[in-house]
Amino acid sequence: AVLILVLVFVLIYTVLGLMGPYLMGVAIDKFIAAKNTAGLINIAIWMFVTYLLNNLFQAISAWMMSDVSQRALKQLRKDLFSHLQSLPIACFDSNPSGDLMSRLTNDIDAINQAVSQNIISLLANVLSLVGIVIAMFVLDKWLALASVLVVPIMFWFTQFVAKYTRRG
Repeated sequence: AVLILVLVFVLIYTVLGLMGPYLMGVAIDKFIAAKNTAGLINIAIWMFVTYLLNNLFQAISAWMMSDVSQRALKQLRKDLFSHLQSLPIACFDSNPSGDLMSRLTNDIDAINQAVSQNIISLLANVLSLVGIVIAMFVLDKWLALASVLVVPIMFWFTQFVAKYTRRG
């Protein structure tokens, strides 16, 4: 249930993050160019609220995901400790305890980073990319199509450069 709420918050703050540049475009095109101060103040207030809510939902989702990951890691640590307690003494004779502790600490820290931060960032970035592509096609389909057609060329060029860089 908490993960679904986090997902909803990520979706909300991603949409709010996409609204900021749109509102900036509206402010420039409609109010700054027309020298409409009242409209500019109104759009500035909307931008402030949008960015404030964006940061609020981002902070809340990060806090909730951190709580979920810490509870999961607590259980993982308990399971690892009971597993270590059940290992035979010969295992500790062949593996130095410092190496075991270092490996366990680093692995749990890597899992913590992946669960609490990387998954949320990946999801938010994918949603932002989809939102940006949709906005591009809504604003100007021909310019968006030209931009999207360049992506395969960029991938090919990146692989081409990486291939010869690896040899070097």
